Amino acid sequence: MIDKVLRFVVKTLFYIFIALLLVYLFVQMKHVGYQIFADQAKDSPEVAKEMVLTVTEEESLLSIGRDLARGDIIENPYIFAVAIRFSEGYKNIQAGEYVVNSGQRPSEILGVLTHKGEHKEE
Repeated sequence: MIDKVLRFVVKTLFYIFIALLLVYLFVQMKHVGYQIFADQAKDSPEVAKEMVLTVTEEESLLSIGRDLARGDIIENPYIFAVAIRFSEGYKNIQAGEYVVNSGQRPSEILGVLTHKGEHKEE
């Protein structure tokens, strides 16, 4: 009898643990999803840090994100890479040196890396 009760209690605790784990994972994934699609800058423009980012040919988004994270421009290189991947024009990133700052949103950084909005003088 005690064996059955103990087995019931352990099973119930196991199911409760699984349910709480699923709730925790859902909350964490909601937070990650928000970070990906919110398109928010790390810092306000008043306290933004600036760096020169060098992009080489065929450099991956994750590598660019790691460089930006090392320069304290973004929080998480993985979130940055995924956010940029969901943006239009990420395939148009061009090699070169760019000045970026932590007050820029990921979409603005992408605009700098793709020379979007830049007009050539003729």
